[in-house]
Amino acid sequence: MEKLTLPTIRADLKSKRDTLALAHEALKTECDQYNKLIILISLASSLFESAKMTLGWNEPAIDLLPIFLSSIVAGISSYIKFKCYSERQEVLIQSSVILTATLGRARNASDISEDLLKEYNTGLELLETSLYPDVRKRFLKQSQKNLVSILDSEQKYFEVVNISKRGGNIKDVIADMSSDSSTDDSSTDDIISKPTTTEDLEEGLSDETKS
Repeated sequence: MEKLTLPTIRADLKSKRDTLALAHEALKTECDQYNKLIILISLASSLFESAKMTLGWNEPAIDLLPIFLSSIVAGISSYIKFKCYSERQEVLIQSSVILTATLGRARNASDISEDLLKEYNTGLELLETSLYPDVRKRFLKQSQKNLVSILDSEQKYFEVVNISKRGGNIKDVIADMSSDSSTDDSSTDDIISKPTTTEDLEEGLSDETKS
């Protein structure tokens, strides 16, 4: 769908930027798992070497174990280089920086200019070239779902603020919000920040009223 207004361009840029951030997060998590595995195997190899020297183990089979562990570490390191994790993360970071800058200009703009449209189209091209289509589809769907959940949470929050300013009882509303959040997808629960107790929200509302 073609974006012809500033609000739709801003919303689209935000979802595209979050798509890159989610893809980078997933890539970094995968890379970190292999790096942690290398650290653990290296520590195990060092501990074994220390125990071998202290206890005087000289069996041929024991001598082969450090070589076997070192081969595993070398294999994992080669696999990390083969997957080009660092290069792929750098591409995502650079694309995300450009999209964030474009989003900032769109937020500060009062109308759609030709320069803004060029930057917007450039950002879309960066997204399309940074991720494979199936990967882009998966993370774009997740980012849009997260944004909808955040907007829904903000709307409920401001409804509670208005009820509090009118002197109404907000505990029942907060209970409804908590029950709604329990049915949400777990992936969005990690992103949306919600008050943990009624007292926390009431404290925030009092600060909002004072301001």
